[in-house]
Amino acid sequence: MNKVGIALIVFILAGMAYTTYSFVAGNAEGDISTVQRIHADEPIKLDNYIGKKKTILQFVAVPCECCSYSMPFIQQFVEEQDEIEVITIVFYGREKEILDKFENEYNATHEWGVDLDRILANHYDVSVSPTYVFFDEEGNELGTHPYIIATSDELGTRYEEAYNSYHGEAGDS
Repeated sequence: MNKVGIALIVFILAGMAYTTYSFVAGNAEGDISTVQRIHADEPIKLDNYIGKKKTILQFVAVPCECCSYSMPFIQQFVEEQDEIEVITIVFYGREKEILDKFENEYNATHEWGVDLDRILANHYDVSVSPTYVFFDEEGNELGTHPYIIATSDELGTRYEEAYNSYHGEAGDS
C-alpha cells in the first residue's frame, strides 16, 4: 500500500472516530441545566426552578399547529396560579420564526427558550411536540404528557395526576 492510501485510511478512520466521539460525548456532556434564550441575554437556569418549585417543562416545535393551539391555555395557566412554574422550550424551528411566534403571536409572558441542539429534548426523551415534563418541588421527575393540552384546567389536572401517581396519593381529579 502506498503513502496516499495509508493517509486516506487514517483520515477516514480519524473522521469516523471524531464523529462517534462527538455524538456520544456531545449528548452525554450536554448542559441540561441551562436553556438558551434568543430574546434575552441571560439563559434560563433550570436549577432555579427544578428542585425548588413545582415545574412543567413544555417542549414545542415551531411551526407546530398543536403547540400554537395550546399556547393560549399555557398563558392562562401561568396567569391564574403561581404554584407551578411553566418553562417552554423550543426544540425545533428557525430563530426568526420562533421569535415571531413568541413575541407577536403568543405574546408569551412566561419563561421560554430554545434547545435547538436537542440536548434537553434528548435527555427527557422528547420526540413529539407538544410534550410536557412534570417535576415536583423536590426535583423529582413525575412523568410526561406527550399530547396537546386543550384548556388551562387540563394542564393543572395532568400535573396533579402525575404528582399524585408519583407520590402514591389518591387523586380527586
